[in-house]
Amino acid sequence: MNQDDIRALNELKILSIDMISRAKSGSPGIALSMAPIVYTLFHRHLYIRPNDVNWLNRDRLIVSSQGASSLIYAALHMAGFDIKKEDLMNYRTINSITPGILEYMTTPGIEATTGLRGQGIACATGIALASKYVKNLIDSEDDRLKLIDYTTYCLCDDADFMEGITNEALSFAGVQQLNNLILLYNATGITEDGPLDTTINEDLVRKYQALGFYVDFLKDGSNIRDIDRAISAAKKSGRPSLLIFKTILGSGSFNENKNIVYNKPLSVDDVANLRKKWNLFLPPFEISKDSIIYFQKGINERTEKKYRKWQENYKKLENNQNPRLTEIKNVLEKKEWNLDFNSDNYKITDNYRESLRETNLKILNLIGSKSSLILGGSADCSLSCQTFLNNTGELSTKNKLGRNIRFGSRENAMASILNGMALTGLKVFGSTKLIYADYLKSSLRLTALMNLPITYIFTHDTIHIGEDGPVMQPIEQMAMLHTTPNLICYRPADIIEVMGAWENILKRNLPSALIITKNDSPKLPGSNAKEVAKGAYIIKKEKNKLDGILISSGSELIYALQMAYDFEQIGLDVRVVSMPSMELFLSEGKIYEELILPKNIKRIVISAENPLIWNRFASGNDNIIGINEFGYSGHVMEVQQKMGFDYQSLKSKVESLLR
Repeated sequence: MNQDDIRALNELKILSIDMISRAKSGSPGIALSMAPIVYTLFHRHLYIRPNDVNWLNRDRLIVSSQGASSLIYAALHMAGFDIKKEDLMNYRTINSITPGILEYMTTPGIEATTGLRGQGIACATGIALASKYVKNLIDSEDDRLKLIDYTTYCLCDDADFMEGITNEALSFAGVQQLNNLILLYNATGITEDGPLDTTINEDLVRKYQALGFYVDFLKDGSNIRDIDRAISAAKKSGRPSLLIFKTILGSGSFNENKNIVYNKPLSVDDVANLRKKWNLFLPPFEISKDSIIYFQKGINERTEKKYRKWQENYKKLENNQNPRLTEIKNVLEKKEWNLDFNSDNYKITDNYRESLRETNLKILNLIGSKSSLILGGSADCSLSCQTFLNNTGELSTKNKLGRNIRFGSRENAMASILNGMALTGLKVFGSTKLIYADYLKSSLRLTALMNLPITYIFTHDTIHIGEDGPVMQPIEQMAMLHTTPNLICYRPADIIEVMGAWENILKRNLPSALIITKNDSPKLPGSNAKEVAKGAYIIKKEKNKLDGILISSGSELIYALQMAYDFEQIGLDVRVVSMPSMELFLSEGKIYEELILPKNIKRIVISAENPLIWNRFASGNDNIIGINEFGYSGHVMEVQQKMGFDYQSLKSKVESLLR
């Protein structure tokens, strides 16, 4: 290494340590061991423009390693991004742009919120997949443009490779041959609890070679020249790449190679020792001008030529009158674009009846036919969930413009891959049975945290699926979804409400969960697609004196309506409220809520799910008829009767409550 590299690298290290020391929190061990990898990547490989952070063809750097945040902030600061010295000093403080774990839309240069172990790897896989799809889409329209050819890099560590989501995602990446994905693995062999070999003894080189990866193992992960050569070779390999750099946790500190340095700030004496060892005597948070100039020169000289050529090609795109290219341009720039889907345009006969899965499939295909930028798939259950886009085929190395993604039985990776795809601007969906919502919760949580417009389609809700028994009958899953911030849940009861749900999903561009029953559903009298936007509405109004209100959604709404008509025969005048979306209803405000659900009237909820989430709407917990126990295996009617959720049992309970 030349002296300029040595000094700039050491200043990068000490800057990240200064941040941790001031915050009294962070991971100095990761910062010190990973610094040569980050330095080499920024200085010699990344195509980025700090003064144009949203350049469409910039390389993407996704950080999966939880403890690397101070190091990344320090590198972005030195590279010239709009992260000031004061921002570094406010590391891990409230309202700063340098939070403890990297956050999307908070810090310039940060591409995604990951943090949870393994999430960054799966998210990077999604970005790589999406960029290849968009590249092929543009090239199929005009192969002269060549606007998208960036590389997606992912920084990861030992903890990432113990998580199951990592194997899920990288197995998928190997099948898709994502040669634009490069993983940089900081292999210290030490985790928070101690030596790695007490918990994992896999031969990762052979394992990932078997999954279709180009794999390189460097015994010395601190040598800039060797790291540079390894990255260069990976870019030329024609395969997804895993570069394993053997490093020393907390390299240079008194406690190097000990797990104590994993997430405990260094002592004052230890920091002083590092400064003396590296001959760095500037005050904390100060970087020499020579190092800044040298570091930025490596980035800017490399990027400028490519950027100028890209600008020329982008002007051709702007001048091209091809409608599909215009649409692609809007998506790449993340401009809002609304598909032409208006529920008023479709008239449904009163005798319409079919499984809502089939109904949803027809609507999904109608929407999908309007844009090639809508794609998605399922976790090995497209036939069960009914989510296959017709006439497009499956996305693969042979069908590069297929729009059905076979994720396989990889629910958690599916959701995180969708996160990466949504970050590129694509409109994506993923489907599985509702019971598997637990499997993808951590990834779905990041969808909501980043507020990404992904649609999750969950089918086979509640005990109504019958014979598969309690293992496959969701009870608590809807409560989990409803309590996830930023996520809007829709549980429509018929075709009209399904159309209304999709109309809102497309207009709002927010994280959404569409919960669909597998059972046949008739068109319900009074159902209204436009009213779905309010979350709840009166589907059957009382005739004269209001004796009570029944609140329901999904397949139970059919029961509530039938009860209301039956109660008329015995002198009970009941209003029925359909509530396909709690979240939308609560956002309407108190005036609308009081209009629909007046407080002085008994309000009874009927919902085949955990009753706790409904107490906001019922007039007391005793007026919630739900399910808070596991089901049984048997015919649907038998299970319903066993659990007191057949029509007659429900009707008797409701009548008793009303009287």
